[in-house]
Amino acid sequence: MMLSPTFHSGFVPLIQSSMNAAAICVIIITTTISLNFDTAAAFTPTNNIVNISPRTHHHHHHNIIMSSTKSFDDAPANNNSSSSAVAAIDFLTLTRSLKTTKRTGWVMSGVTNPESIADHMYRMSLMAMIASFSNTSIDTNRCIKLALIHDLAEAKVGDITPHCGVSEEDKYKLELGTMEQIQSMLGPLLGGDEIIELWKEYEEGTTTEAKLLKDLDKIEMILQAQEYEAEGSAEKSLEQFFTSTEGKWRTEIGRAWAQEIVSRRKKGDGDSK
Repeated sequence: MMLSPTFHSGFVPLIQSSMNAAAICVIIITTTISLNFDTAAAFTPTNNIVNISPRTHHHHHHNIIMSSTKSFDDAPANNNSSSSAVAAIDFLTLTRSLKTTKRTGWVMSGVTNPESIADHMYRMSLMAMIASFSNTSIDTNRCIKLALIHDLAEAKVGDITPHCGVSEEDKYKLELGTMEQIQSMLGPLLGGDEIIELWKEYEEGTTTEAKLLKDLDKIEMILQAQEYEAEGSAEKSLEQFFTSTEGKWRTEIGRAWAQEIVSRRKKGDGDSK
């Protein structure tokens, strides 16, 4: 998805004014977008070198060498295989920023060495696996897929929170545009159609699996908040992460796991027993 220059440049005055909550969001979002503009520009089958400029944290370039021993014309029988390889590596390169982009809420709270988007997605996938085992009516594989896909659009648009000054409607449009780009990039052969449908299912939150995953998204957040508190890693209070989830659980698993986390928080436990 090509983000409009208006969206990208419209945040500049905020950066120039002060390091408030909105400005922090701007830095995270715009650097993620800038990174992926650089990456997307290199997404052509004829390029042998993909130049990635991860300006979010470091000011240097990584060159990823892509082998091209044969052109598509030289090996027509392998066209599908070659095209699939290009699409796969393009997609995986795009998702690199999930590993390097820190979660906005923790950055705004002054957390030392905050988790990345990929950190959050990985533990949420583990949560989805073990939570679904306890209910035979829940599709475990689908739950894991939803966990892996739910924040995939953030590889392009960054981690936009309610404090970033972006409306829910605009956030959805930005993320949908990214998912449509990913769908086109992967095509049916590499699961592009299924991936966007999984993302829409999560966003709608109406299926049994999606309701569980909506809860697990919040569970992972408050568990991480409780761990940061126990470690003394945050400069600011993390109370808002707990209050924002109170009474919003959609499943019994969500309520039970949240109660356990809150109980440990009250006792000051940072480790499982």
